[in-house]
Amino acid sequence: MKINAGELVAEVLFQHKIKYLFGIPGGHIYPMIEACEKKGIKFIGTRHEMNSAFMAEGWALTTGEIGVCTGTAGPGFTNSLTGLANSFAGGIPVLCISGKAGVGEFDTNALQDFNQIDMIKGITKYARTVFDCSRIPEYIGRAIAEATSGSPGPVYIEIPKDVMECSVDLEKVKFQKSYQSESKPCGNPEDIKKAIELINRAERPIVIAGSGVWWAKAAPLLKEFAEISQIPVFTRNAGRGVIPDDHPLGMGIATSKNPVFRFAVQNSDLILMLGTRPNYLLTQDTFPDHSKIIRVDIRIAELRNQLDVGVAIAGDCGEVLKQLIHEIKEKDRSEWIEGIHKIRESIKKAMEPLMLSEKVPIHPLRLTYEVSRFVNKDTIVIVDGGDAASFGNFALPAPGAGQYLSIAGTNFGPLGVGIPYAIAAKFAHPEKNVLLFTGDGAFGYGVMEYETAIRYGINFVAVILNDAQWGMIKHSEARKKVKEEFVGLDLSRTRYDKIVEAIGGYGKLVTEPEEISTAIREAFASNKPAVVNVMTDPSIGFADLEKYMIKMLSGSI
Repeated sequence: MKINAGELVAEVLFQHKIKYLFGIPGGHIYPMIEACEKKGIKFIGTRHEMNSAFMAEGWALTTGEIGVCTGTAGPGFTNSLTGLANSFAGGIPVLCISGKAGVGEFDTNALQDFNQIDMIKGITKYARTVFDCSRIPEYIGRAIAEATSGSPGPVYIEIPKDVMECSVDLEKVKFQKSYQSESKPCGNPEDIKKAIELINRAERPIVIAGSGVWWAKAAPLLKEFAEISQIPVFTRNAGRGVIPDDHPLGMGIATSKNPVFRFAVQNSDLILMLGTRPNYLLTQDTFPDHSKIIRVDIRIAELRNQLDVGVAIAGDCGEVLKQLIHEIKEKDRSEWIEGIHKIRESIKKAMEPLMLSEKVPIHPLRLTYEVSRFVNKDTIVIVDGGDAASFGNFALPAPGAGQYLSIAGTNFGPLGVGIPYAIAAKFAHPEKNVLLFTGDGAFGYGVMEYETAIRYGINFVAVILNDAQWGMIKHSEARKKVKEEFVGLDLSRTRYDKIVEAIGGYGKLVTEPEEISTAIREAFASNKPAVVNVMTDPSIGFADLEKYMIKMLSGSI
């Protein structure tokens, strides 16, 4: 029996339980797309390959499973690079299968002939060109194993056009039963013993839980550990929500911009870091010199990177949590927990005048407050943009594991993840409401994907903080200059609601604070891909809010 290369790709993806393939059709890859559809792997045709990669990434972030994207040779490949670079920076398992000019066409100036493999190697865990049709299952199986094992990340397979179009006897193709191992590394027992001694003695410990907890599927274990030990938990990156923010021990986002987190770090006597690392949102300066730190990471070299660590435990976060739970002692830390809650409440109270502001144009914090009222356990929250993301990450709660996807999930920081993430999240969880909070600049990167959402019947609501500018940069530059004109930082007060309506979605313009809640409610009720376009005060940046909070905490407000 003869089987072609596209059918081999579809077969191996089917065996790995892949449900969706995100991409744009191209002649180099069409046999694979057609075969996947016939095999029950739904092809989702997007409007830009960068967004295809972001959708695969969003699928991984909200399911914990690998996402798969594709693009044709040449420009289809290069359009994917930003998404794959973001996955590499954030350690997100994505498989990209790309087309390539035929082997017989190499170096002949053939259509879309391009040296792709050398370009992609620096931003993937594993990158290979397939020259033998019969080895497709081996290469793709190995790539998936690399993407999802240890510290996850993106992988890349390219299949030249003449290889993609070839056929082979099925009897000559070897399918391994599995390319992946279920074995996960535990912590060294001596390191576990040292950690337990520190944890049991600590009076004011905190946990910082990051992406490693999410990829280890260890949210239930972290909850068990926190509830036994009564240790408050801050979450970040792909780990946002592994302890929901409404849990008594869920204290919100772990970022240097969060004054509650800064208070907890500065006053803690022990910090347990699980599967996370310092970056621009969790700076080394956040940790005081006296900090006692236990750090858990599957990457050995990461354990002492940038921080002096008391106990370094190499291992899978889930396996290490099992070890800690087995030895941990119950302890009353109610006074410490109540202290953090009091700081949270004092900040919330201080923010109330801004959250309830009736000013026009609308205060960004009033907008985030109204958006937060629509977040519950059945909501997936997505945050995109510059200043918009800063406001969103400060004010919007994480309702659960895999239910808070943010531009702040990596240190790469690309704008435009929001709409692709929203589409992928709704594919993954059709029963949940998907709510995107984004800036107007970021929204512009993916607005044509509303046509994709309409085509596939994917409904979500985007709320735009529309300040008609590249706000984060403009506010930053405004602090450096006096009475100088800005270059390239202003946008127009664009009617994005009308654009989405013209595509076939639902759009609503909001200019008054009291209109926000009704507009969001109507957007969800429309049962269409929807946008609520909110005109906000361009003079207010997140840096202004930070200054306000610092004054409040110092007692000057």
